[in-house]
Amino acid sequence: MDRCDPTRSYRPRRAPRTVEDRDACALFGWIAKDGRPAHRPVAAGLAALEQMLHRAGNVDGEGDGCGLLIDIPRELWAEEVRAGGHGPDLALDPAFAVAHVLIPRNAGAVKERARELMSRIGLRVLAERDDVVDSTALGPRAREEEPLFWQVAGLIGEPSRCFELTVLVEQSLGLHVASCSTDSAVYKVLGTPAVLGGYYPDLREPRTKTSVLLGHNRYSTNTWPNFRRVQPFGVLGHNGEINTVARLRQEARMLGVPLVSGGSDSQDLSRAVEALIHRFGLSLVEALELVLPPIVNEIKGMPEDLRGFYMYLRQALGPMAQGPVALISRHGPECVFSVDALGLRPLWQLETAGAHVFSSEPGVVATGDIVAEPRPLAPGEKILVRLDGAHAELVGHTDLQRLCLRRWVERAGATAAYAEAILTGGPLEGLDVPGYTSAGPSEPVKVEDRVLGGFGWQREDMKLVQQMAATGAEPIGSLGYDGPLACLSPERQNLADFFKESVAVVTNPAIDREREVEHFSCRAVFGRRPALERVPEQRTTIETAFPVLLGGHDALAPLGDSVYRAVAREHKTYLLEDLWEEFRGRASVIDVSCLESEGTHGAIERLKQDATAAARSGAELLVLSDRTVYEGDRRYLDPHLALASVDLALREHLVEPGEVNLRRRCGIVLRSAALRNVHDTVLALGLGADAVCPYTMVEVGLMDDYRSDVSNLCGALRKGIEKVISTIGIHEVRGYSRLFASIGLKPELTAIFDTPAYFGSEDGGTGFAELDRDGDERRRTLAGAADAKPGKTFRFYPKVYKSAVAASNGAASYEEYSLRVRELEEQQPVSLRHLLHVRPNGPPVPRASAEVGLHSYPIVISSMSFGSQGEVAYRSYVEAAKRINIVAMNGEGGEIQDLYGRYPLWRGQQVASGRFGVTSEMINSSYLVEIKIGQGAKPGEGGHLPARKVTAKVAQARNARAGTDLISPSNNHDLYSIEDLAELIDELKTANPDLRVSVKVPVVPNIGTIGVGIAKAGADIVTLSGFEGGTGAARSHALRHVGLPSDIGTRAVHLALMEAGLRNRVEIWADGGYRHGHDIVKLLCLGANRVGFGTLAMVSLGCTICRGCQLDTCHVGIATQIETEEEAQLKGLKKFTPQRYESAVENCSRFFGAMGAEVEQIAAGLGFEHAQDLVGRSDLLVQSRAHERVDVHELIRPLEQMLDLEPLDLPTRPDEREAAGLVAGRPLRMASAAPDRLLGTAGAGALARERIR
Repeated sequence: MDRCDPTRSYRPRRAPRTVEDRDACALFGWIAKDGRPAHRPVAAGLAALEQMLHRAGNVDGEGDGCGLLIDIPRELWAEEVRAGGHGPDLALDPAFAVAHVLIPRNAGAVKERARELMSRIGLRVLAERDDVVDSTALGPRAREEEPLFWQVAGLIGEPSRCFELTVLVEQSLGLHVASCSTDSAVYKVLGTPAVLGGYYPDLREPRTKTSVLLGHNRYSTNTWPNFRRVQPFGVLGHNGEINTVARLRQEARMLGVPLVSGGSDSQDLSRAVEALIHRFGLSLVEALELVLPPIVNEIKGMPEDLRGFYMYLRQALGPMAQGPVALISRHGPECVFSVDALGLRPLWQLETAGAHVFSSEPGVVATGDIVAEPRPLAPGEKILVRLDGAHAELVGHTDLQRLCLRRWVERAGATAAYAEAILTGGPLEGLDVPGYTSAGPSEPVKVEDRVLGGFGWQREDMKLVQQMAATGAEPIGSLGYDGPLACLSPERQNLADFFKESVAVVTNPAIDREREVEHFSCRAVFGRRPALERVPEQRTTIETAFPVLLGGHDALAPLGDSVYRAVAREHKTYLLEDLWEEFRGRASVIDVSCLESEGTHGAIERLKQDATAAARSGAELLVLSDRTVYEGDRRYLDPHLALASVDLALREHLVEPGEVNLRRRCGIVLRSAALRNVHDTVLALGLGADAVCPYTMVEVGLMDDYRSDVSNLCGALRKGIEKVISTIGIHEVRGYSRLFASIGLKPELTAIFDTPAYFGSEDGGTGFAELDRDGDERRRTLAGAADAKPGKTFRFYPKVYKSAVAASNGAASYEEYSLRVRELEEQQPVSLRHLLHVRPNGPPVPRASAEVGLHSYPIVISSMSFGSQGEVAYRSYVEAAKRINIVAMNGEGGEIQDLYGRYPLWRGQQVASGRFGVTSEMINSSYLVEIKIGQGAKPGEGGHLPARKVTAKVAQARNARAGTDLISPSNNHDLYSIEDLAELIDELKTANPDLRVSVKVPVVPNIGTIGVGIAKAGADIVTLSGFEGGTGAARSHALRHVGLPSDIGTRAVHLALMEAGLRNRVEIWADGGYRHGHDIVKLLCLGANRVGFGTLAMVSLGCTICRGCQLDTCHVGIATQIETEEEAQLKGLKKFTPQRYESAVENCSRFFGAMGAEVEQIAAGLGFEHAQDLVGRSDLLVQSRAHERVDVHELIRPLEQMLDLEPLDLPTRPDEREAAGLVAGRPLRMASAAPDRLLGTAGAGALARERIR
């Protein structure tokens, strides 16, 4: 950053906590082959973790945390027990237990109360130790939070009592029990491995011996770590992120697992495993097989007995711990090492003469010590190591599965009955369903407009469903989403419209659905879930391969067997009528409507009572149905609200000890006419439905070939569901839970939905009263009122693009354009910033500068590639940027060779998932490179440049073959964690030492956390891409329903970086639907340094917002590779105007130059001489309208300055002179270790600079 330090901004109050715990770490496991304890493994573990410091976070020179799990040091404790007046042999007793308790220094006299709890549990205390630590080893931050380290040792009856003691102490006293066990002890510290060894004298004591060691380095993107979050926990250390942690927590609570208050995903995973061991009698390996089961496609290839066992496990719990996972774990004499089903985190198996070693990296063991070829664990693989005192037995994956089956059958009974669950299938042949006609197809009844209007359908929804039914795929659109947020829309909105889906970003990757399709599962389970304690003799569940049910129409199934049953069998699902028949006598309908005498709140309470009563009475299938809404005395009740309420009521309903949770007793199906699209479907699945029955959606999709229409619609829904879960980094829909956020809902509703929520308050937003009024209006619509037709979505750009084109070509002034847009924003705001105005900071000044860094204006022409853009348009953007001295970013399309080195200050290059055209020359042709993790228009997804747009020139720039489809994967296949990102950033800066690196991410609820992680990984710029933006092709679903506005993201990242003390080292760039200089000023106030424009850059060249960019038929020559009128005629275009380079450059530079001048004028009017002094000045923003619809107080609340911290330690780079010498041919001899960056990258970069410059 240049002139302005954003931390100088006025901040009258302290920043709120804005970051969450996200981990990416280093693991190390060591097991003695002879089973004998020794002190050497302790030193080896510390040394190994020290070598993997690049896999640990570092804040102001202090590590994010480090820990060891070792055997109880019994020799050491024997002396302590002797000193307490007891026989030292008691320390060797199998019932001897040691607890390590961390007590806050300000906790007061809690030890006596803790001793009472220990006595109640049955621990006979033999010895205690207080604060046997060396506090001087800690850094200043750790010393501020240093707890009292209290060690208690004694005899306890059963090992499971240790777990109950841990839970009792944590829940009663709020203390953190680092470990409490008859086998192991955990030592952990807020610091590096060197600090760990220095802090605990026990670890330097030769009498501290262990036969097993588990070590963990923490990289938390939360830059305010604490002792409680440091790993290992009681039984495991985890590297990764549980993307389905919400579902895991739900399932754990339903099983009675006492989760840690405010625990991280890793803590909750550890606690769940411990509870399964101590409260359900499972062994460690059984518990991990239950929590991390094999995928269905692996189970299909198993023998029948194993198939039955694993299908039982999946129905008893299921795939609730999805996401990147590498685990090292230990309980008693057993250790288990495992990775997730896709192998998204590394874990290597190594062997030395005396030990089995497992590590995140193989380089921590000297090559000369390795006696067998190192190998990474395969996706989904688990390895068991059993200690019997004389040796360590290694049990491979297949034998481990057999062992689990044998143990489970011996304890809980046979699981063979579940083998057939693998064969999902559809409705049974010859099933007699009363009222269902099996006759041939009849003509379906056309859905009435009053029904569609009453249930919130818009014309766009109908069009999309019909396209899905025609093609079997989701429609593609272009140019982002320029419609209003639901809370600002003039049209009727369902509550589903208030929600935006989240996606995986950096700390965890999206999954490439196309390349990992065998891992994906849309299976649904209905009925009473099998118990863990005893396997039911008969299956109580039905499983389908697809969570969408057909049928359920008011006229039952008017199209008969030849359509509905045939399609259901094809997609391995059921008709609702058939599923009901399967559960006859054990099923209940829950009416989703409001009685005339009750409001929305009353209806919700009635539904909760009806559902819990039905479940307690033995119902194993609940069908939430809105069928009665059509009746005269009923009103519309939002189905997603009803569903969330019922699911929550069942999960939280109090049951007697030993009783099964009500939610585990039954399945839920949502049958609703308000299910309009993929978004509504996944929202329902995420809010608790096991399946949906979108009967009206099916009716809307019926056109000509009914069977084909219904089958295509089912196929498109399946692909859409899989695409949604892939973008959040999971592969089985059963783990998808509440991975979305709302904007503009009041707290009374967000408490029911239990998701992240923005800008609703008691005074502003949609709540029960607003829903009551909406219900009255819908009732009139359903009765056939004049407004019965489905609405039309308001779109902004068609109303302003002509003004923008006129401003760019000089036919009108830019001021006229800006005024026109702002007047329209006042009439119909579509974004949060349209509700804000900026108040002056003082009297106007004569002149202001908008400079930022080396550039004249805080304006960026957003990333657009050669290929998606025609050559003239592509060249014109960067030339215009040079003329007005701003930045123009390149997209993922490589670079035209004659442009290498021509625009080093004005061109930013991009590295993305396809790596098209990425060479050392490209990296060295600019001083700025952007790593694209995701973009606002299609976050978590890749790209597709059709073959027709891949001309010879495009192919040359991309190092590809002309005339072939070019696919960018949904994720960067070398970026699976934050440490991977740090490595790539360092590689780029090694190749080009002058480089500034930007990391582009979509906006999601935890974006503040992610922004801190990006900064710690060494990035110079965090680019936030809001959901409203986008110039290229994307699924229509993604354009509208995925990601958050960059208004929210800018504020969140600014807050988090301020809190972390990193804000003055990192720029924030934002893009996504911005249109003029007033937008830029508002974004500066929210925390941005620069603002990006993509669509407007195209409009400045004459774009007419036809939204067909993906078709290669752009009639104004921008988003096409057609260059001449003759070529256009040959390809069937009726109208074509080619771009002219000079006029394109002139128009683009005229438009953005005027916008930059507008920023200067606004800043001067507000009393600022430098526009960058506005950065972070949210105190100047005032909400001026729509207070009843949304409350943006949290968006504009001012801050105070926070502390300044150091970024992550990076791998060691070679000296530039060494690289230059190597390029010149001089020999070089140097030592290299795992943390060092080798010279190849630097040498290639030096060679490239010689060629370019």
